[in-house]
Amino acid sequence: MLLLALDTSTRQASVALCDEQMLYGEYTWQIGNNHSVELLERIQRLVVVDCGSSLQAIDGVTVATGPGSFNGVRVAVATAKALAFALQKPLVGVSTLEIIAAQHDKWRGPVCSILEAGRSELFGACYLFDEVANDGMITYLTRQLSEYLMLSPQQLVAHIREHMDQWAGVPGKRQVPPILFCGEMSETTRQVLNEQMQGKSLFIDNLQSIRRASTLALLGIQRLNEGKIEDSMLLEPLYLRRPSITTSTRKQPLLGQKTDQSSDLSQTEREEGALRH
Repeated sequence: MLLLALDTSTRQASVALCDEQMLYGEYTWQIGNNHSVELLERIQRLVVVDCGSSLQAIDGVTVATGPGSFNGVRVAVATAKALAFALQKPLVGVSTLEIIAAQHDKWRGPVCSILEAGRSELFGACYLFDEVANDGMITYLTRQLSEYLMLSPQQLVAHIREHMDQWAGVPGKRQVPPILFCGEMSETTRQVLNEQMQGKSLFIDNLQSIRRASTLALLGIQRLNEGKIEDSMLLEPLYLRRPSITTSTRKQPLLGQKTDQSSDLSQTEREEGALRH
């Protein structure tokens, strides 16, 4: 099963082409704000130039659905939907937070994956990985412990403390394993989390937390084998916050001041449309 994986959730991007047994090629790079400019070029280079294949040869597309950068997530999701629809191939969506956590699936305790959300808040979700042996092969299955969260570091720690016994408590033992934090986080965030957790946490540095599309591809293959396929017309990015939409000050004299409820309604409709697309 040849799968193309796309992730442009943040300023870091990754694309990969692989099947169940082999990674044929992968690019992971700092894309900045050039998501729409660089993604298609990298796909073309990876599939055609590096791997000597074609888009028609792939068996499916998997994409990181967010949360993350509003524009970044939207570019990858729109590209994946267009490819899946045009090529008539199955499409799979995977949360960006799950991809981050899955790169540390051998950790035997809870994993909390994090992305900076701005405004002194974090995107986060907690996971546990079950080791499954089948015919001598070990695989790791994801269990999502929490809902998708957007909280301050202090609120995130409070949420973890409230649920930790339920997530990872072992009957007859008073202690639970430390939680592993990973993902793109600032040094300030790391320090606050460490202080608030009072030594009951460990951290993966940012370099080891770099998202790789090959991990996304493995998650996508698992979902395809389980029949968890998205509708290429209906898959939407996972946004936990409304996008920041402002009115141009240059155009305000032309637009005039809002004087009735219809103006408020049209602005709300534009915001909701941006969330959908």
